[in-house]
Amino acid sequence: MKTYTLLICIFLVFSFFAKAQELPPIKILRAEEDYSLLLSNDSLRKTLFINKLKAIPFNKSKSIYLSLGGEFRPRFEYTEHKNWSADVKEDENFYSQRLMFHADMHISKYFRVFGQLTHGLVSLEKPVYAQSDKLDLHQAFAEFRLPVKATSLKLRVGRQELFLGSGRLMAVRDGLNSRRSFEMARFIVENKDYVGNLFFGREVKVPNGFFDNVSTDAPYTWGVGLTANTAKVLGKTTIYYIGFDALTVKYNDGINPETRHTIGLRRFGNVGKRFKYNTEFNYQFGKFGAKNISAFSIEGDWHYNFIDAKFKPDLGIKLDYMSGDGNQNDDNLGTFNPYFNNPAYFGLITQVGAMNMFDIHPTIKLNLAEKFSMVVEADFYWRAELNDGLYGGSKALLRASNDNKSRFIGWQSGLKLDYELNRNITFSNETYLFMAGDFIKETGDSATTFYNGFTVWVGF
Repeated sequence: MKTYTLLICIFLVFSFFAKAQELPPIKILRAEEDYSLLLSNDSLRKTLFINKLKAIPFNKSKSIYLSLGGEFRPRFEYTEHKNWSADVKEDENFYSQRLMFHADMHISKYFRVFGQLTHGLVSLEKPVYAQSDKLDLHQAFAEFRLPVKATSLKLRVGRQELFLGSGRLMAVRDGLNSRRSFEMARFIVENKDYVGNLFFGREVKVPNGFFDNVSTDAPYTWGVGLTANTAKVLGKTTIYYIGFDALTVKYNDGINPETRHTIGLRRFGNVGKRFKYNTEFNYQFGKFGAKNISAFSIEGDWHYNFIDAKFKPDLGIKLDYMSGDGNQNDDNLGTFNPYFNNPAYFGLITQVGAMNMFDIHPTIKLNLAEKFSMVVEADFYWRAELNDGLYGGSKALLRASNDNKSRFIGWQSGLKLDYELNRNITFSNETYLFMAGDFIKETGDSATTFYNGFTVWVGF
């Protein structure tokens, strides 16, 4: 811990002595960052030692350069009555951390290689999947780029992260220590009017040893999508298809191999300066064992910002519907599969997964200071189908239906606090209470779950 404390102090010193001119924002996908501006701005590059690490030229023309980066994310978590359990043995109080380091080598404007190491630790007696990973290669890919006038064509091959749209089906699992990556070939085309993706790959599994992450026996995924800047009709439009194939998947309906296809439509953007929206529809079909799949999801996420009021309050309402299975004894499966979404889709508490449920989720965000925000929220959950069960954030079946006819799962209150000291350091805290509804009370333990997670993120 002394080493980690020293690391934070070093970054604090760097940050306080930084000049006003800043680098581009640090992105959630570190491979998408571009620090080439430093190659033509020596005064900015030499301002700080960490700025020098972002662009290290290897030739006079600076066409060959290396960019280094990393992050350290410690977190302290406490859960009481996890998954509504009355057993005190289910209570958890632990420390976790994620360490990542990456190197981005640009050989020319047409070719680069990217590599990233990862380490995850949880202070529990037993390793936890996607949390515990002693040391491994998280990303390692080569990218070939061909600029054609105002359009960029990229071919990316190797182990890589993938985050598409709002992350409802493809996300990096940032809430846990071990982010998600794929062994994948991906073709990307982009310009000011549209961005297109074509990909085929396999998810990387995360054992807890040294350099043992593999894609063997993991689900396959493939797809194509296009996001167009349809400003004339208010916002942007995405259309996509994503395939999924797994050796075994477990639902309330049973365990079988699954091949599933998803077609989707997303509309998102701003209306004026105050209103922001995201609306998305998915339809799924395919095979689960001998059964035919027919499932769907609908999401609406709308926000109105009082930009002239004190604290600039942002009022939001989010509605989700993810279909469930109406009859275990027929030849169809109606349970929606969120594929590779973030287990923390509804917050770090990860109590409810985006399967067989619908919810109403009001929020209010207040900007208490320039870099300090607070979100107060409530989320009310119901089962979409009474003959289907309740699934957790990891897609595991938490409670089978067992012919229970109660629909209300319960409701969750939340408080989120975020403070961004600067681009390199942020602090956040999430607190939740989940009160059990009739379905939980009638199918097992129903104690109120309390969760608190305090996170520090330090990166460069």
